[in-house]
Amino acid sequence: MTYLAAAIDLGSNSFHVTVVDTSHVPYRVVSRIGEKVQLAAGLNEHNVLSQESIERGLECLVRLAPMLEKVSPKHRFVVATNTLRVAQNRADFITAAKVILGADINVLSGEEEAALIFTGVTSDLAIAPHKPFEKLVIDIGGGSTELVLGKNSPNQLQSFPMGCVAFSHDYFPQRKINNAHLQNAIAAAQAIIESSKSNSLGASETIWSGWQVCIGSSGTMKALIALSALEEGGMAYLNRASMANIEQQLLAFDYLDDVSIEGVRGDRGEVLPAGYAILMGILRSLNLDRIYFSTGALREGVLLKALQEK
Repeated sequence: MTYLAAAIDLGSNSFHVTVVDTSHVPYRVVSRIGEKVQLAAGLNEHNVLSQESIERGLECLVRLAPMLEKVSPKHRFVVATNTLRVAQNRADFITAAKVILGADINVLSGEEEAALIFTGVTSDLAIAPHKPFEKLVIDIGGGSTELVLGKNSPNQLQSFPMGCVAFSHDYFPQRKINNAHLQNAIAAAQAIIESSKSNSLGASETIWSGWQVCIGSSGTMKALIALSALEEGGMAYLNRASMANIEQQLLAFDYLDDVSIEGVRGDRGEVLPAGYAILMGILRSLNLDRIYFSTGALREGVLLKALQEK
């Protein structure tokens, strides 16, 4: 007998639905779908979400809702991330969205989001060889970036107010790509991470030290690692050299809307320069080189946590 559950992720860049059969342990994916919404692009300087972006998001949910018809409402696990976390008028969206989805919506704190991402990443069978090690997990979203440090559970986590949709707006004026804009975005990301590093241990150590393997997740990381085309032991990864090659590819385009690179999903191109800049800023601040990729992320973490609590 099939027992269906669904994770619905209302992200700042995209909305996603993953439906799984829980009669398999831990579950078997039945279907996945996602749509670019760029909800974060509708936030103004006062963190008020525009009516246009609210309607765009609700229209997307109307298209995604039929996937949930065979899933009991009590097994629909809906989470919202940074844009709905900070939007002053989020109730205008959430009230209507609950009706469309037939389920409550859990607006995650940054720390909750980071913890669920870590759960999703560590559930990925591909990273099994790295399970005994201290892991630094990086997830770059549309509105925020999460860093998590831990082995089997998080012991240090933080959500940063920088994402590929927001950075596209803030650091690429008129949506133009040039070296100055890209370097400004990298410097801004680096400064944000630098501000989080100090702790009571003293200047020689940071709160992000002690990890043995670095792992990235979600769409931006997936695209950058795909362009790097590097692999070790069945796991894809990127390094500083492959990032330098990607930078040159991005600088070949004049505008965000022009970015089209083989191997990158069409709707990912326009936010890739900003996503690259955020990751490059993290690499520089934390002196990283090699980052592996995990297919596990927020939605997987949501499902695993929900099923454990059943």
